[in-house]
Amino acid sequence: MKINENEIKNAKEKAIKILEEKEDKKAAIIEAIEILHEAEHASLIAEITMEAELAKSDKQYEEKLNLRTLNKEETEFYELLRKPSQAITADQIDIIPNTIINRTLDDVKKESGILSLIEFSPADVKRWIVAEKSGTYSWGGLTAAITATLGAEIEGLNIELSKLSVALIIPKAIRDLALPFVDKYFTAILNETLIDGAEYGFLMGTGKDMPIGVYKQIESVNEDGTHKDKTLNIITSFTPKALAPVKKALSNNGKRTFTEIALICNPADEADYVAPAIYDDEGKLISSYKNLKVMQSANNPQGKAVFVLPKKYVMGFSGFKVDEYKETKALDDADVIVAKAYANGRAVDDNCAYPIDVTKLQEYVRKVSVVGTVQTETTEEGA
Repeated sequence: MKINENEIKNAKEKAIKILEEKEDKKAAIIEAIEILHEAEHASLIAEITMEAELAKSDKQYEEKLNLRTLNKEETEFYELLRKPSQAITADQIDIIPNTIINRTLDDVKKESGILSLIEFSPADVKRWIVAEKSGTYSWGGLTAAITATLGAEIEGLNIELSKLSVALIIPKAIRDLALPFVDKYFTAILNETLIDGAEYGFLMGTGKDMPIGVYKQIESVNEDGTHKDKTLNIITSFTPKALAPVKKALSNNGKRTFTEIALICNPADEADYVAPAIYDDEGKLISSYKNLKVMQSANNPQGKAVFVLPKKYVMGFSGFKVDEYKETKALDDADVIVAKAYANGRAVDDNCAYPIDVTKLQEYVRKVSVVGTVQTETTEEGA
């Protein structure tokens, strides 16, 4: 979504002024949320309202928009969403239909390269299985008792442990459109929120009221309930020797094979440290491991980077619902709601991710070797 930085700046200044001057603080908070939200999503709101207006008189244009045909459950949900103050209960508007959630999760994985590394649970699954083979096995007859303990560590991941919440504003300009356009707006905002929230949980989640991020230890917990940080390892280049401890750790000391590694870093660090270390002057990848994919995320802190294996981190979502913001009445031009998703996540084991101090990477310098020298004889002139 295109964001006008000046509009955001002006909206922030206006919101701060309202918060400072308005006596009714609850109403001030909601008004500030509305101002910031509409500034941040101004282009999306304008785009969808324009599309809806054109679609009224141009059926061919409407068909090109590829709007979804809503099922009965989705239609009922959006009818309530358009007028949450008229919903049957004030506490809970409705459960977001699983069809919307699963479709949004599919879109999220396509749009965020980081989240394509995650194994997601379907929306209606309450428990998700985390398992990894440790490499032991047992041979025996079909009816013989197994004589060795299979080394797969299997755990149940309780989805309803942590909660991802976001305040949403449904602008009047969107509320009054046909339901397929309300769906387009809602899922766009939900998509954006899930990408940001899930990326942060995957990378930086403390394990307390949120997933356990790849920078955290799974089993070691601080007194406040947050999980302890992993030690940042040091590598200086992407040569075979430098990558050896990375690949060995990710292989779980030789018990796991893999064909691809991702390196996640902050965009600023990619420019300052990763690119100079991994590309030559002509922009060619010089890493000894050709299936290394560099991925950027603003949710990754500067100064750190992490090597991760794809599909070795499990994240589950369940219990999506929308609540009305009960602290104040709905605004005249926008209804304030809060979307909540119960979720949890963790890696299969700590060795699925290998964090490094990215600032220790050194710029790649091409080695120049001299194979031999050529000597030429000189003679005195006239000799």
